[in-house]
Amino acid sequence: MALSFKYRRELFEGKPAYFPKIPVTLFNKGIIFPTSALLDSGATHVFIPREIANALELELKNPDMATSWTGEFKVWESHIGVIVGKGAQTFRQKLPCNVPDDECKHAEVVFGRSFFKNFEITFDEQAKKTLLKKSTLKINRFH
Repeated sequence: MALSFKYRRELFEGKPAYFPKIPVTLFNKGIIFPTSALLDSGATHVFIPREIANALELELKNPDMATSWTGEFKVWESHIGVIVGKGAQTFRQKLPCNVPDDECKHAEVVFGRSFFKNFEITFDEQAKKTLLKKSTLKINRFH
């Protein structure tokens, strides 16, 4: 399985920039939430904004601290269903995630290295594309 995604063009600090974001569907308890996720090789975990976690009725437990370039912040552990791709080219799995304690106006879904372990990922800056190739490791499916 190989999935290819073009970088998304967005304004960053008032100027156009391209980011490796992919369309995803998050789900929990029969609730689905289509959105996009930033693929971030500097992030260790999957992060779900508090607003989305609330909408999906995620169970939050085990508060902890996380660190980003902006400093430390409180997070809660949870699990989220993730769907990437379509048809026979679909990755569907339940993944551990962290939910920041505070709601943030500019928060977004971030897929870090805990998501990456399921794929061989190529960031092609020249072509502004990301390629996700299914890892040779066995993946446990979640339905």
